[in-house]
Amino acid sequence: MNKTLKNKVFFLYGILMLTCGIVSAQKFTIPVIPDTQENVTRKRGVFFSQIEWIAAKADSMKTPIALHVGDLVNFDNFDQWELASVGMRILDRANVPYAIALGNHDTGAVGEFSGSAAPGDVNVNLRNTQKFNYFFPVNRFPLQKGRFENNKSDNSYYTFRAGDVNWIVVTLEFCAREEAAQWMDKVLKEHPDHNAIILTHYHLTGRGEIAPDNAGYGDMKVIDIFEQYIKPNKNVLLVLSGHTVWSAWKIDQGTQGNNIYQILQDYQRKDNGYIRLLDIDTEKGTISAKMYSPYLDKTLEDDSSFSFTDVKFIK
Repeated sequence: MNKTLKNKVFFLYGILMLTCGIVSAQKFTIPVIPDTQENVTRKRGVFFSQIEWIAAKADSMKTPIALHVGDLVNFDNFDQWELASVGMRILDRANVPYAIALGNHDTGAVGEFSGSAAPGDVNVNLRNTQKFNYFFPVNRFPLQKGRFENNKSDNSYYTFRAGDVNWIVVTLEFCAREEAAQWMDKVLKEHPDHNAIILTHYHLTGRGEIAPDNAGYGDMKVIDIFEQYIKPNKNVLLVLSGHTVWSAWKIDQGTQGNNIYQILQDYQRKDNGYIRLLDIDTEKGTISAKMYSPYLDKTLEDDSSFSFTDVKFIK
C-alpha cells in the first residue's frame, strides 16, 4: 500500500470512528448536570448556559455522554417541561448523547405550580412520569439500549465505548420499586465487561453517607438498594446522585473487591450553573472531579474538587 492510499485509509477510519460515536483516546470528560430545578424556574439563562457550554465543548473534551442527576424541572407543568425540552434539544442538535435520572420533582409527586406534594397518594404519584416521557420519548436517547418498562426511560440503560473500554450507564428511579432494582441488577450482570455507572437522583446525603431511608414516600430504602443490588456487582464503578446539597463523595468496596466511587452534586440553592466535570483517564487509572460554572466562568476552589487514583477499569 503506497503512502497516499495509506493516509486516506487512516483518514476514513477516523471519520468512521467519529460517526459511530466511539471515543478512542484514553482521557475524556463526562459532564454531570446537578439538579436544574431552580434554574428552570427562576434563572433560565443559567440553565441554557450549562447546556450550551456542554454542546460547545463536547468535541474538545471528547465527551461520550452527558448525565443529569434528576430534578430537571421544579414543578410538574407543561411550561417547565417545554423549557427543559428546548434546552436539552441543544444537545440533540450538537449530537451529544445524554441520560437523565428522574428526580422526585420530575414526577406527579409535586404540584403543577409548587414544589409541595400533589393531591393524592404521594407514592403512587411518584411513579407518574407521563410528562417526562412525553417530552423525552425514547428516540431522544440514541445510546439507550433497553428499559424496564415499555416506552418509558425512568429505568433504562445506555452503552458506549470511551477510553478504549466499554461503559454502561443505568438510570434508576427515585427510591426505586424492588422490581426496578432487580431489573438493574439483571442488566448489570448481563454486561460484565462494561464499567458501570449508576445514575440515580437520591443516594448520598450531604454528609457523604448513603441515605438510610426512602425519603418517606419512595419504595426501597436507598441503603437497601445499594447493599442488595449495587454492591454485589463487580462491574459497578460509579454511583452519581443529586437531591441533597452540595458536594460529597464516598468509596465503598463491593462484595467482589471492586471499589465503588459514589459522588454527590446538587447546587440548586446557589442558582449559579455549576456542572460536575469528571475527567477520566483509563490509561493512568484516574478519575478527577471539579465543579465548573460556565455562567460565572469559575471553578470552585473547595472540597468539591478531588481525585481518585489507582482506579481499576474493566478492560
